[in-house]
Amino acid sequence: MESKFTEAYPKAPDEVKQADCEKVSGMLDLIIDGEASSEEKLYFNHHIEECVSCFENHQKQKLLKGLVAGHLKRVIVPKSLVQSIKAKIQETL
Repeated sequence: MESKFTEAYPKAPDEVKQADCEKVSGMLDLIIDGEASSEEKLYFNHHIEECVSCFENHQKQKLLKGLVAGHLKRVIVPKSLVQSIKAKIQETL
């Protein structure tokens, strides 16, 4: 429920834009990793069409993840090692 003050003085456009930018910033990883819902994707895409700053942040994040992924190698380890690591994790929980 909004207070009388916020009803009389709604948020300035800059405050609304900043709140949208913060929301979009929180979605970056979901979008880049392909884990965002269709609603999140629509919201995100609509916002970055209008906001140069968020568009640039998206491009930088995508480039960074691509560079990191390009330098990682997948290593096959024995199943016993995987089970041992999982067991140690469960012990700490």
